[in-house]
Amino acid sequence: MTLKKIKIINVVVFFFLSFLWHFGYDLFSNFLTAIFFPVNESIWEHMKIIFGVIVFGSIISLFLMNKFKVKFNNFYVEVITKAVIGVIFYLLIFIPLYKWLGENMFISIALMLVTYIFVEFVGFKILSLEELNIKVLPIVLLALCYILFALLTYYPRHNFLFFDEIKLLYGIPEK
Repeated sequence: MTLKKIKIINVVVFFFLSFLWHFGYDLFSNFLTAIFFPVNESIWEHMKIIFGVIVFGSIISLFLMNKFKVKFNNFYVEVITKAVIGVIFYLLIFIPLYKWLGENMFISIALMLVTYIFVEFVGFKILSLEELNIKVLPIVLLALCYILFALLTYYPRHNFLFFDEIKLLYGIPEK
């Protein structure tokens, strides 16, 4: 198996994993899962899907790359870069479309697929570079990103990115 094939498999796995990720908090509602899974239908909470699926899915691809003895470099750099770029890429395209057309599930899902294709292309390039020998910084950045997700889940900003238009609320719904 080649790195290109693994990246193609990743896109498919990421896409289907996104649907499971969407319901993670509903299935396992607690303090910790609120950090990793979307707690409402706001735009920001859905960025946890992209970020989390890329991180978790990349760990799965690490096992595949090791199993099939695929040569790669810079795994930790690749994971954090893909996760952050995935969220930014999605938002840069989604927000103008959302402002123009409103909520559209087809656009949201199609853009998620395009985002996964884009980040896997970026990931392929990063893994193909010479070894950058950076391992600690990406892990620290990953932890900081999850701290940011936690803070913005429990203390959401009051703007359209954080507003759940279905339940008409910010943050975690009361049960």
